[in-house]
Amino acid sequence: MTDPKRLLAEYRRDGFVVVPPLTPREIWGPLTEELPAVLAEEGPQRFFEEDGTTVRAVYGLHRRGGPWQALAEASPLTALARLLLGEDMYVYQWKVNPKAARRGERWQWHRDFDFWRAADGMRRPAALTAAVFLDEVTGENGPLRLIAGTHTDRPATAAPSGGDGGTGSTGGGAGNWAWITSSRDAYALPDPSTEELARTRGVHEATGPAGTVVLFHGNLVHSSGPNRSPHTRTLALISYNAVSNAPPADHPAARRDLFVNHDAKPLPVGDER
Repeated sequence: MTDPKRLLAEYRRDGFVVVPPLTPREIWGPLTEELPAVLAEEGPQRFFEEDGTTVRAVYGLHRRGGPWQALAEASPLTALARLLLGEDMYVYQWKVNPKAARRGERWQWHRDFDFWRAADGMRRPAALTAAVFLDEVTGENGPLRLIAGTHTDRPATAAPSGGDGGTGSTGGGAGNWAWITSSRDAYALPDPSTEELARTRGVHEATGPAGTVVLFHGNLVHSSGPNRSPHTRTLALISYNAVSNAPPADHPAARRDLFVNHDAKPLPVGDER
């Protein structure tokens, strides 16, 4: 691992770190082999772009074993996530975003915590997401864009902008959440505020070869643009939450286990494995 003290200092300052491959290709490579079958599997875990045919996101990968579990529990990755969070953690959400060549659309500026709090009752942003590049990510194929330092801003208190319910989903009871996962995200931040943040703090585009990992704070403002290149850009997105921050089981709007993990058993890390 790159100097842990430096990474921790960067994370506390910026709200994210970008690191070269933490795990060997033997760990994350098998996901690319299984990905076509995962994208083709019908069900409510799968969401589409507005064209109705291009897969935008697949959730519920915490329920799959094999290489999906192996990556989420890989010691170098979990050791760094544990260092940055500063306490015991578990896999809260596990999804893949396959931004298809020439068809993958943008994800608007947002903070994950705004949605996690509303949907599941998460109490504080003591969570982070590890984005593992399954393809090379360039400036042309829709890289993650991050605004440094926004993780320390006060979380939003306003309600989401609403939704028409169902856009981008296969159906199956996802309700308005399908609209939230569309390119017209109901939890998107208003343009004037993000434009000001981008102007004053700058925007970092996370690019790199397959295997690169970006770890970013649950309250960090981030987005990604459309993929207008001839190359697919797939991200494996594993969200780790502090065990002490597990949402209450009786939250009235809590998503079912197909979308979020309700088992807050801490992951073994490093020598604990």
